[in-house]
Amino acid sequence: MQEESGQHLERTGIRPVSPGDRTYGFFDLFWNWFGDGANASSWYFGGLLALSGVSILFWNTFFWTPLIILPWATLAYMAYRTGGTTVVLARPALGVTGGSLFLGVAETVVQIGWTTVTTYIGAVSLVQIWNGGEGTADPSSGKAALIFPVALIALLQGAVATLGPKAIRILKWIASLLLLGFGGVETYEVLSRWDLSRILSYGKSAPVFTPMQLLDISFINIWTWLQVGDFARLSKNPRVAVWASWLGIWSGQAWFVLVGAVGVIGLGLATGHSSPQDSDPARLMGHLGLSGVALSVIFLSSVSVSSSNLYGAGMAFDALWTGSGKTPHSRKALGVVSLIQIVTSFLPLFFASFISYFTSFLSTIGGIFIPLWSLVLTDYLWYRKRQLDVPSLYDLSPGSRYWGRGGFHPPGFLALGLGIAFYYLFPRMAPAVVQSVGVTFPTILWTGGVYFLSLRWRGEEQLCRIKLPADEGEENG
Repeated sequence: MQEESGQHLERTGIRPVSPGDRTYGFFDLFWNWFGDGANASSWYFGGLLALSGVSILFWNTFFWTPLIILPWATLAYMAYRTGGTTVVLARPALGVTGGSLFLGVAETVVQIGWTTVTTYIGAVSLVQIWNGGEGTADPSSGKAALIFPVALIALLQGAVATLGPKAIRILKWIASLLLLGFGGVETYEVLSRWDLSRILSYGKSAPVFTPMQLLDISFINIWTWLQVGDFARLSKNPRVAVWASWLGIWSGQAWFVLVGAVGVIGLGLATGHSSPQDSDPARLMGHLGLSGVALSVIFLSSVSVSSSNLYGAGMAFDALWTGSGKTPHSRKALGVVSLIQIVTSFLPLFFASFISYFTSFLSTIGGIFIPLWSLVLTDYLWYRKRQLDVPSLYDLSPGSRYWGRGGFHPPGFLALGLGIAFYYLFPRMAPAVVQSVGVTFPTILWTGGVYFLSLRWRGEEQLCRIKLPADEGEENG
């Protein structure tokens, strides 16, 4: 019976899940996000934070990051209450057709893009394991050696993703427990090499970014975990959806950020100089002589994270599949995106430096999802007062509650378009201001403000605030 439910879920991914399909308990979802947070890019980011000083590292990790995760966890709550995938969350603000089209394309592309990052890091680690830990993390002369491991990892993670949430849940449990063991050994080795007082007193070395730029990157790192709704909808209750997601992603990321930071600081203390390139996990662990265990951790986390990303891409592609008039079939959608990522996983090999690819990728996707989630959360929390008509979210017929004009909601698209433009143009127009306040907070305020004014201009402000009957509102969330 349980197997039949799982098959039903995989064939109807865009539709709301039934109570019987909500099988993720607290630790199922916690380990899912812990494994995603404890990834090589978090390690990499920790090294970049360390170059700006220990105080910036601690403020970012223990104060700002938990706060940044809260709005993201609200998306998890929305997904639980609506029972829909991440794509469904954009339908009230952008229209039933517009939300599916925009977020369906964006999530598919970006999630596949994230797999190029994690696959490359995992492939570099695999090559170094085969070479006994020798070499560097970005050897331009050795990129040919990465072709086979990139293909191998892409095939492995694609197979797991295609099998769906049940297989991913098993992988996450195994991967997270192994990460605890391997990562624990690695953390002990790193901390035991240098005196803690020297690490804590480490000052700025060779900062690549300003503190506000690092805060902007933190927003991007968290708010682009786009599969948040795809997994939260499977939770047994709303507390699991919100707090297992929040605690899992923060604890996993904070741990690996600190390990990466301490490693870079320790290497700086040992050699007398630090470089942004030392933030690369494979290069860092090679210098520290921890290649075997550390590189195994990187490889394992890369496959685990990519499987989760590909599942999100498959759910988004399934929404596009449905929008084109075809019968939804998640298993086919997952198979398609898994095949696509086998090709795209080779993209980093065409860049001279992985750090340039990584930072360019982050800055590009940030301009899309910071405004998007600002719009979605403003619409849900402020204008609709957390009241959504759930059946209407899945009603694609003309004239339905979230139909808008031709399936698109003009105020939402106006705010989104101007928000994206603001994110990219503001740093060029006011670089001194961006140095002080960053680009994320101004973009959030700008996008929300434009949406408010556009609703008033079209006379929709009160329409958005129409309350459902008490019993319906409670049922539909």
